[in-house]
Amino acid sequence: MSSYPKVTIKYCSKCKWHNRAVWYLQELLQTFEGKLNEISLQPVVDQPGTFQVTLSKSPHEEEIIYKRRFKNRDLALKYGDKDGLQSESYYYDGFPDSKMLKVLVRDRLEGKVELGHIDKYDTSFLASETNECKSCQEAA
Repeated sequence: MSSYPKVTIKYCSKCKWHNRAVWYLQELLQTFEGKLNEISLQPVVDQPGTFQVTLSKSPHEEEIIYKRRFKNRDLALKYGDKDGLQSESYYYDGFPDSKMLKVLVRDRLEGKVELGHIDKYDTSFLASETNECKSCQEAA
C-alpha cells in the first residue's frame, strides 16, 4: 500500500505547539478519511517558531501548503527564507482555523473532496495574493 498522498505537520516543540499539531491531525484524519494515506507529526527543536504543513503526492513531490510567518525577519533569514520577506503564497500570519487548513489540503488533493458544511462558507480569502482577508485589504 502506498503512503501517498500524505500530510506532514512540522512544529516547534520548544514553543509547546504539540496540542495544536495533534488537533490539526485529528481534524484532517476525520475529514480526509480514505483520501490521505498518512498524516505525520514532526517535532523540531532546531528551528524555533516553526509551524508548517506539507502535502506529498509522491516521494519526489512535496509542497508546502501552510507555513506560519516569522515575526522577526532575521529568524526568517536564518531558518530558510531566501530574502527574509516570507512572501511566498504559503506564508500566513498566526495559525489557520481547521476550516482554512482543510480547504488548503482539499484544493491540492487530486479529485474533488466534499467538505460538507465548510463548502457553504466563503473561502475566497484563501485566494488572496497578499494573504490578508478582504477586510484588511479594503482598509489598506
